[in-house]
Amino acid sequence: MISLFKSTTITFSSRLLIFALGIAASIILARLLGPTGKGIYTLIILIPGVLVKFGTLGIEASNVYFTGNKKYEIKDITSNSLIAGISLGFILILLFWGMLHLGSFQNFINSNKINPFYLWIVVLTVPLSLVSGFLNNIILGKEEIVKYNQVNILSSTLQLIAIVFFLLVLRQGIFGATLSYVFTVGVVTLFVISLVKKITEIHFSVNPKLLKESITYGGKAYFGNAAQFLNYRLDMFLVAFFLTPATVGYYSIAVAIAEGLWMLPGVIATVLFPRISSLQDSEANMLTPKVSRHAFFLIFISSLVLIPLAKPLIRLLFGSAFLPSVTPLLILLPGIIALGGAKTISADLAGRGKPEIGTLAAFISLAINIPLNLLLIPRWGISGAAFASTVAYSLATIVLIVAFTKISKTSWGDTLLIKRSDFQVYSDLLSGFIGRVKSGKRVGNS
Repeated sequence: MISLFKSTTITFSSRLLIFALGIAASIILARLLGPTGKGIYTLIILIPGVLVKFGTLGIEASNVYFTGNKKYEIKDITSNSLIAGISLGFILILLFWGMLHLGSFQNFINSNKINPFYLWIVVLTVPLSLVSGFLNNIILGKEEIVKYNQVNILSSTLQLIAIVFFLLVLRQGIFGATLSYVFTVGVVTLFVISLVKKITEIHFSVNPKLLKESITYGGKAYFGNAAQFLNYRLDMFLVAFFLTPATVGYYSIAVAIAEGLWMLPGVIATVLFPRISSLQDSEANMLTPKVSRHAFFLIFISSLVLIPLAKPLIRLLFGSAFLPSVTPLLILLPGIIALGGAKTISADLAGRGKPEIGTLAAFISLAINIPLNLLLIPRWGISGAAFASTVAYSLATIVLIVAFTKISKTSWGDTLLIKRSDFQVYSDLLSGFIGRVKSGKRVGNS
């Protein structure tokens, strides 16, 4: 079993590379499509993204949980995942077909200049997205961190290559961006299947008991994940409803940069979930507060660094046309800090078999987020959407911390505030890095 620190280091390095690849892709999209085109493309991939998120039934989370605690054989988890992914995917495609017959949905598509053909192309990849997500979480549950990250790196790399080919070489605009997304999903799904085949044999049969327990456990996390996804993305739809595709383009850049700060706490949460599933509560009570303190501290420092850099960074990377993204980005930061640090706490609670607490936090947050967006977007534009998110994220964080400190019997200070003794970790890391550099120089000079 890879140590938690090593797993986190590997995953963070991978996420850093993925973030860089994603920013490169966003730069090309922003420069070639402009604010309006970027906004339209964001909505094209966001609509199927909502279908995927609501179609998982929590199976992704249950795959990590049941793989980690070894209650069921991997072959049964894999088989159930394949059948569930394909079946749910086709149901979602039919659901989308039904949505197209709603006048309100048609008006939304038309008012945002979305080509229905482009949207259909992406929607048809929904079964593939579900299958690859389910199977990759089996790999995560086995704590095969390197393989898990290979999948994510491949996805970002292929996406960038495809965008360069379809937009820069073939100059296909929004259609090219859509094709790059479809190509990436297809190849990544095949790659994940090939990795899982090395772990276990693949067959098509259903384990009814596992399926029932997966939906029971996953259901606890499912509604919370769905609500949290709406917390993250519903404002994008509301911006599109009240404003214009160009403002969606501005807001998408602000959100992408702000959520980039979630890399490290997101990595820690990803690695912590399967680890907590295999630990006793007393061990988790010692591990999680320490990890949480570091997560809050690092995302706070990162946000402070970003504040003076936001405007010149957006101008340099995306062009002056996207400077309206600066203000909502800065307004998002307090909420990003709060919920970013709380991701480790949410992972701990899920690993203890209590994902319903994260669900409660997400629904309370959503109950505040929706009315605030409806009230503030017409008045303040995308700054109103950002403010609504910050309030909602902060509220969810408070709920999670209250629950965690009560369950683990630790204090708020131990969970949130970095301690002087904690800095020894950074000192050891720096000393180790300097030692490796000096060792490398000696080897090079010998």
